[in-house]
Amino acid sequence: MPTRNIQYRSDIIANRTKYETRIDKESNVIADNTWSHQLFLCCDDCGLCCITTLAPCVTFGLNAKQMESGSCLGNGLCCLIPVVNCIALQKLRTQIRIKYGIGGSAMNDMLMVCCCAPCTILQEAKELKNKPGQNIARTW
Repeated sequence: MPTRNIQYRSDIIANRTKYETRIDKESNVIADNTWSHQLFLCCDDCGLCCITTLAPCVTFGLNAKQMESGSCLGNGLCCLIPVVNCIALQKLRTQIRIKYGIGGSAMNDMLMVCCCAPCTILQEAKELKNKPGQNIARTW
């Protein structure tokens, strides 16, 4: 059994995209499988909050680029088209959730982005900002 834990740990070190779902309870790198920032705690990063409130398409484009889901400009423009924006927002949120082993469902993601899109975009940006191995080019 200890060799199994070592195998999982080496997976984590070698490839930071394999997260919580492959680690058992004895490992030190397990996360709690929840978002690291609450949905409505917007004001702790004032600059990011202002940009997301005034131009959510900018933050969404940067989030998508960081997740390697296409270009910043293309995804930012998708955010401006009704109906397409909900689908694009839900798709990215689900990708982030799956990549970092955060609990939830695609239906829950869709409800969140349709009801409070700016808050979900901000929550995703904060999540991406705090994850290890992520290069973030944001200065706000």
